[in-house]
Amino acid sequence: MGWEEKKRWYLKHSLAIAIIVSIVSIFFVFELTSTRETIEAITEISPYYFLIAVIFHIFGWFVWGARIKVISGALSSRLSMRDAVKIVVTSLFTAAITPSHAGGEPVRVYLISRKGGIGFGDASAIVLLERVLDVIFIILISPVAILLLKDVIFQSGEEIKFLIGLSIVILIFSLFIIIQILYRPEWIKNRLPSIARVIGFFTGPARSERIMTRISAEMDAFIRSLRKFIEVARGRVLIAWILTTIYWSLEFLIPCLILIGLGEDPEILRAFASQIVLMVLVLVPLTPGSSGVAELGFMTVFAVFVKTSLLGILVLAWRFITYYLNIIVGGLFSLHIVNKG
Repeated sequence: MGWEEKKRWYLKHSLAIAIIVSIVSIFFVFELTSTRETIEAITEISPYYFLIAVIFHIFGWFVWGARIKVISGALSSRLSMRDAVKIVVTSLFTAAITPSHAGGEPVRVYLISRKGGIGFGDASAIVLLERVLDVIFIILISPVAILLLKDVIFQSGEEIKFLIGLSIVILIFSLFIIIQILYRPEWIKNRLPSIARVIGFFTGPARSERIMTRISAEMDAFIRSLRKFIEVARGRVLIAWILTTIYWSLEFLIPCLILIGLGEDPEILRAFASQIVLMVLVLVPLTPGSSGVAELGFMTVFAVFVKTSLLGILVLAWRFITYYLNIIVGGLFSLHIVNKG
């Protein structure tokens, strides 16, 4: 089996596992929470608020695309807004079928480099800055979220506590690595000899040297780009931060809109706090697209202030908008890119 066949095999099986685990988890949530009121709520749900929630999610793609375009503009990229949005949606597909959503970043790096006419080092710096802004957002909001949901966290099972604790460790470790890269980018380059030895073991000395020469050149571009963001393009970074806040606010309002459609008065602060805790929780790389963890975690944190009979509908609607929609639209975009070559 060649590399391309292995890649296709992995994508197909990851997608299948992610969808199966997600569907089983949603079925389990319905089994735990369904009552006669659930059937009545399904027949009375307002489709308008569901449609608005879908529009919010799609608008979020454009906000994210605008963030990429703003950041890439500092590096004289020729990336258009249309291409930026396509890159976002395509990367969401691979994120949806990889643990911790880790597959989205490499795809964005590749497509930003290809569509924007810049090197992989520059594209990597753009994606890293994106992640930095997201991590800062999570870290700033997390203490408030934990304070608002302290009763849920401390009364939850040992498994949930362990996963939250592990997620926080991963978040802190990621932050440490990001700070090292931002303020001491040479820290990565100093580790290139170790990487070269590993590559040389598999490819041989001659090919390893060629690969490391290319990596070293891209690393230099990566370091230059990071310094430019920090020292020169602070205005663009500020705009990107505002867009980051808008993006996550749109995403966090989706469950609130679904609840309004179900005739409920949502507690917006608690809904925001619940999703922050959930974001931390899905950092643990257990399943493709965090399937299972996302559905059961969502049910756990929302069960405190949402009627039990509505939890199944809420989880299904939320997961369809924020996950299955990404797979459907992102998958179509991915096929278009592959067929176009």
